[in-house]
Amino acid sequence: MAAIKIKRALVSVSDKTGVAEFVKTLADEFGVQIISTGGTARALRDAGIQVTDVAEVTGFAEMMDGRVKTLHPKIHAGLLADRDNPDHMAQLAERGIEPIDMVLVNLYPFERTVAKPGCTFADAIENIDIGGPCMIRASAKNHRGVVIVPSATMYEPVLEAMRAGKGLVPDDLRTRLARMAFAMTCRYDQAIASYLAEQVDAPDPLADVPAGSDMLLGLADCRPLTYGENPHQKAIVARTGRGRDEATLLGAVRAGNMSFNNYNDGDAALGLIKELTRAQRAGSLGGACAAAVIKHTNPAGVAIGDDPVDVYRRAYLGDPVAAAGGITAVNFRVTRPIAEAILGSYANWGKAAGAGFFTIDVFICPEIDDDALALMTTPTDTRSWPGRLRLLAVGDLAAAPDPADVDVKRIAGGLLVQSPDLEGLNDAQWKTVTQRGPTDAEGSDLRLAWLICKHTKSNAVTLVKDNQLLGNGAGQMSRVKAAEVAIELARELGHADQLAGAAAATDAFYPVPDGPTRLLDAGVKALIHPGGSKRDQDTIDLCNQRGAAMVLTGTRHFRH
Repeated sequence: MAAIKIKRALVSVSDKTGVAEFVKTLADEFGVQIISTGGTARALRDAGIQVTDVAEVTGFAEMMDGRVKTLHPKIHAGLLADRDNPDHMAQLAERGIEPIDMVLVNLYPFERTVAKPGCTFADAIENIDIGGPCMIRASAKNHRGVVIVPSATMYEPVLEAMRAGKGLVPDDLRTRLARMAFAMTCRYDQAIASYLAEQVDAPDPLADVPAGSDMLLGLADCRPLTYGENPHQKAIVARTGRGRDEATLLGAVRAGNMSFNNYNDGDAALGLIKELTRAQRAGSLGGACAAAVIKHTNPAGVAIGDDPVDVYRRAYLGDPVAAAGGITAVNFRVTRPIAEAILGSYANWGKAAGAGFFTIDVFICPEIDDDALALMTTPTDTRSWPGRLRLLAVGDLAAAPDPADVDVKRIAGGLLVQSPDLEGLNDAQWKTVTQRGPTDAEGSDLRLAWLICKHTKSNAVTLVKDNQLLGNGAGQMSRVKAAEVAIELARELGHADQLAGAAAATDAFYPVPDGPTRLLDAGVKALIHPGGSKRDQDTIDLCNQRGAAMVLTGTRHFRH
């Protein structure tokens, strides 16, 4: 395919971010004739751009409240005609139809509409775009002769290519844009299908299949990252359109560029802090504040309570060594005094606890005051890392996750797709199986330990005392080793005195009493796990002999 020159562009966008500047450049620098519709045409004229109305091109006024405006042969023939087919071009000439060389279209905001509280079914239906997807697909199909620009993220790359090519758009960019366009319409239809499925009360014959898994790869708004998990790997970040939980890294107000590992670790931190927040709001966990420190997707420090600075301090001191260069997430508004305490972590607490230094790679919070943001992202002569900090304000953390979302794991040659693990503190189903039940304090620690353990790589054992993570044995090949790692970490990090009376959680059952024996020997007095082993009674008997409490949840939380 050869590069093509843009003479006429059709512009019809719901999201008008940057469109006036882009279209003005097309018109002023490259002499492109602009065709547009409705509100887009008005916005462009307000920006001083000369615009031809679609109705003038088609000879047919918009009708049915704008439902029918671009669905016309003079539009779609201009998009679909094969420029290399003389018969196609002759038919255009015979009917007085001019080709359209570029299309800027984004779609009615269906996902944002249905995510709003109080959205009615009628509102949702009215925000299903018809003409937009038709134009996108027609342009993408005919990308040998038409440039489809489906996202504002591509405005600048298109202009750069046109400037480099003296007005021409190269074939590789047109193919890339076409791929993005088909992904966008796939994602859009997927969101509509998921919404409509939720409105139907009848049994779903595909209920056992993760919703939308057949359309999972509908990606849009792809952005390149510097590299992947390692510098020799290439990477992108892309939206899939799955889920309507607005507190996401991709939707955050942010400062600083994110890497592949920042996104991966940050999403782990965000998942845990949202889970803790929902449990606190529901009254299942104490306190109003939570903080978590994540390293390589595993919780290294976690604390809950009512004082935000104290909660952050205890989460940091959970493992001040791992906190250096890690991800920190909190569920409270960050003010200047809180920011000052975070910046002083090493001097105030870490140095005395044996830490060698302190930095934060990514900091996540629901919101942050302007003066706190400036303080946390401005380097000083003695503290350079704030200049590299990626700070994300993600909004309300208590929103329920979307059950129609999917969890994806990659394997060679394909993907594994499953519904997400949305089981939280299902404590109404928990069963105390020992002669002694947990005290109130132990029960609080067991609930926190259970949620932290859920967000830790298997095999995992999590130790908690007084609403603070003491040690986390993550990603071990045996549950015994996970227990030993958790105990050793707690001792190394100065929490040995807190092990007496601590609570321990593990993500799956203990097949034999060896792991619990290690925990009880270290001072643990309350244990929680799913149960289900043929030898559960052996472990229960052990706890009874040692005066410990044991709770079975009936729910497993493998995390690989």
